[in-house]
Amino acid sequence: MTNSKDFTVTETAINNIYQAEEKITVLKGSNRDNNDAANAHKMGAYGEVISTIAQEKLVKGNLRPAVSKALRKALFEEAGLKEATVKRYIENSVGAVRLLKDHFAEIPTQYTPDAIVKDLAVLEIDSENKLAKAVKGESDKSKAERLAEQVIGKWSTKKLDSGKRIQGDVFKDGLSDEELDEFNNIVRELTAARKAYRDTKAAKAAEAEAAKENDTVDSAVEAMLDELGVAS
Repeated sequence: MTNSKDFTVTETAINNIYQAEEKITVLKGSNRDNNDAANAHKMGAYGEVISTIAQEKLVKGNLRPAVSKALRKALFEEAGLKEATVKRYIENSVGAVRLLKDHFAEIPTQYTPDAIVKDLAVLEIDSENKLAKAVKGESDKSKAERLAEQVIGKWSTKKLDSGKRIQGDVFKDGLSDEELDEFNNIVRELTAARKAYRDTKAAKAAEAEAAKENDTVDSAVEAMLDELGVAS
């Protein structure tokens, strides 16, 4: 751990983060199919930030104010990142440190950016989006679960002194009671319509298959009669 006054972000880290963001901009601007390459550069930049703060003592799961301020200044002024981008880097990187400590127990003294990216990949985190979700504790939620929470509601979360988030004491509603009643009625109607459509579709498919079989049989009978010289 360094003294807050001695905390610095190396020029190498700043340059690597700046170059990564430049490459990401080019990749996203030229071709949306370049997501994998853009994600790789983004995670490389995260590796630089995480490596810079990996040995810093977290207070209630967060960087000490002086360290956070110095990091923010380096990313904003020296790397030339936008304020919103700087905010994401800091919040997600601090969260990543907590995640890595939770899963690997001990962070190496010389924790290189490459090693960090590999360890995050072990946790199935290979993009900023996945990292942000993991930090918020949402990485394991299915599409159905997320939708249910939006409709029904979900438990709040609270932070332990370590910064880890756990279930809170308040259940936060999604839709209001009236909206939920309306939603349930609509679900019942659409479910019935979906079933009716599928049953009708299945019936039509069965009817078409039967007609096809009948045509095949008729053709076979006609061919046999022709061969025997019998008029059909």
